[in-house]
Amino acid sequence: MDKSIYAISYKLRRELFNRILSITGLVIVFFLVVSLFLMFVIFPIQNKSDSMSPDIPAGSYEFVSPLLRNPDRGDVILLHTYEHDRVSVVKRFLRSIALFVSARKWTPFEEQPVAGTRPVLRRVVGLPGDTIYIDRYVVFVKPARESHFLTEFEVTHAKYNAKILVPPANWDADFGAKASISQITLGDDEYFVLGDDRLSAADSRVWGPVKQKQIIGKALVLYFPFGKFKIL
Repeated sequence: MDKSIYAISYKLRRELFNRILSITGLVIVFFLVVSLFLMFVIFPIQNKSDSMSPDIPAGSYEFVSPLLRNPDRGDVILLHTYEHDRVSVVKRFLRSIALFVSARKWTPFEEQPVAGTRPVLRRVVGLPGDTIYIDRYVVFVKPARESHFLTEFEVTHAKYNAKILVPPANWDADFGAKASISQITLGDDEYFVLGDDRLSAADSRVWGPVKQKQIIGKALVLYFPFGKFKIL
């Protein structure tokens, strides 16, 4: 149709305006729905370190749900490594839009992170009330109201692999992550988290127990590389 017809037809101009308005409205609604979904339901992240290998290798992508912030033993969580003030709902919403539009390249309303303080994936091995100690990289847990210590794999239903190598006789136990720690009893709002690579990961052996408000969400699935797809 000749575009000049819109110059003499009010009806066609009105129809074109309504069509543009409808499309614009649909695009806005789409962005709002996607942004709310990414903000409150599930969002993707990339694991950039080997701290959770072998099950979660460096360079893999996972889906994390911020709805699930009360983890169980064996769960993999995304967390801040320091106590972090929660951002207001409005700023979180605007940030989720920016993350979606920029393919998660731009994050407004966020302080420039200090080196080593970006959110990380770690596995929960101790819950509030548990007593824990580590002997040569092997974790022993006495759940609250229980009387005996068991290994981490005996007190959880989750199936996962931890990189626990037997160090050589002359191994310096103070090199890297601590090989052993004395008994610690977790408070009402404390979780003990570890990397699956027990020889080198920075975790609660370094930071101490983490609080519930440091937990961003639970990792649900590793979806890329597709050949390593798994429910976490």
